Amino acid sequence: MVERVIVAVDGGPASRAALNWALARAEHVPLHLELTTVVELGWSPVGGPEDDFQPVYERALAEASRYVAQNFPEVKATSVVRRGAPVDELVRASADADLLVIGTNKTSALVGAVHGTLPLRLAAHANCAVAVIPAEWVQRGEKVVVGIEDDGTMDAPLEFAVAEATRGDVPLELVHAWSIPATLGVDFGAAVPFDALLEAHEDIVLRAFERVRSGHPTIALSTTLLQGAAAPALVEAAATAALLVVGTHGRGAVAGLILGSVSHDVLLNMPCPVIVVPRSRRAAETTRSGARA
Repeated sequence: MVERVIVAVDGGPASRAALNWALARAEHVPLHLELTTVVELGWSPVGGPEDDFQPVYERALAEASRYVAQNFPEVKATSVVRRGAPVDELVRASADADLLVIGTNKTSALVGAVHGTLPLRLAAHANCAVAVIPAEWVQRGEKVVVGIEDDGTMDAPLEFAVAEATRGDVPLELVHAWSIPATLGVDFGAAVPFDALLEAHEDIVLRAFERVRSGHPTIALSTTLLQGAAAPALVEAAATAALLVVGTHGRGAVAGLILGSVSHDVLLNMPCPVIVVPRSRRAAETTRSGARA
């Protein structure tokens, strides 16, 4: 199956890193590459004059297209100019894609090709997986790390991570972090049921491990269970990884904008390329149907 990958291009170092990451992916995945730029009134790409920015977008797109044609002639690529708000246009494009790739300068402000809250909003609204690539990305790492949860959001990112590890023939690490819920009601003087909580979270990891092992008996598989916040645990585990995969709760705008959400904190402290995988459309439709009922 040919994967459709969209790469957002603006001519800056972050978008070049995103493009190079996608082209490196083509070594393991047959794909059709769409290079796209979004012409937004009032904002000019890197190096563009304030009063004549549309040609700059088009030049950046043309340069990216030439780069692919000259250096990766085996990759089928098309170029598309979109006009409008970047989030709206990229979300609309994601409806027909398997993967949307964007770059970031990897600062807390997330400026550059990915500026403001764009990666968070795309992760919350996109219809496909979103790959966010640091501007200084170089091909490295020997494993794929995936965050494991037990709230109905685990299936899609786990399947995605398994596929990535299998294609690249690299180990897969399942990481689950847990903490004592703030809402846990314990009477004055009573002990927190630590052992029971730990056993429950060990079961979450075990079920994920057995699920992967049953379908992929030869994959190099490991697990990490930590007590604490999920995002720091994932960032630490992925410090030497080629890829970090996380899921999203699919709660619209809120999912990407609440400070402390796992995807939010991971994108602000990226140790490597991060792919945010939404819940399957079937799961989302089931949730909406239940809400209407």
